[in-house]
Amino acid sequence: MRQLIALALLFAPITAVAGAKDAAVKAAMEKIWEEGDLSVIDDAYEEELGNEIRRFVQENRDLYPDLKIEIVDSVIKGNRYVTVWEAIGTHKDLKRRVRLEGVSVRTREGGVFTEEKMFYDQKSIYDQLGFTVSPPEGLSPFKVAGSRADAPAEHKPAEAPAAEEAPAEAPAAEESAAEEAPAEAPAAEAPAAEAPAAEEKPAEE
Repeated sequence: MRQLIALALLFAPITAVAGAKDAAVKAAMEKIWEEGDLSVIDDAYEEELGNEIRRFVQENRDLYPDLKIEIVDSVIKGNRYVTVWEAIGTHKDLKRRVRLEGVSVRTREGGVFTEEKMFYDQKSIYDQLGFTVSPPEGLSPFKVAGSRADAPAEHKPAEAPAAEEAPAEAPAAEESAAEEAPAEAPAAEAPAAEAPAAEEKPAEE
């Protein structure tokens, strides 16, 4: 019993710190997303990432003015903060209500978040807004086209290049004949025109 009490006292500070961090993250997310207090981003995020988060938040709050975010669960392990969230809002133009669940994974270094990854079902948003998303005709994400003819022309796999044909070899007989045939003697040149005979000198008297 004493050992259990000692363990509880040992881990109590760790649990309290984790609980405080968890509460701080939840409060920050609610202020950013629900209240639109973007100044929290400057304190919570590294500058470059903070600028991206700011744009993302503004775009979504403009599209869904009544946007509400609820942190369903959270886990903190080392410098990783994982939150499971649920977002509900009404599209300002389409007047359709959207409910979305997702997970955010944040990495914290030097007292600020330096990385954030969000995972959610984008197609679920399209479906709730009444958009139709379908693959190109003839293609399915669950079944490969049965033959080349089944696939649309623009999606047909490229034909494998035909193997280059080796040049036909010359018949061996011709080759040997060509090798053995002596080089032809150059054609005999036509004899040069004879010089005119020298005139005979008259006999001396």
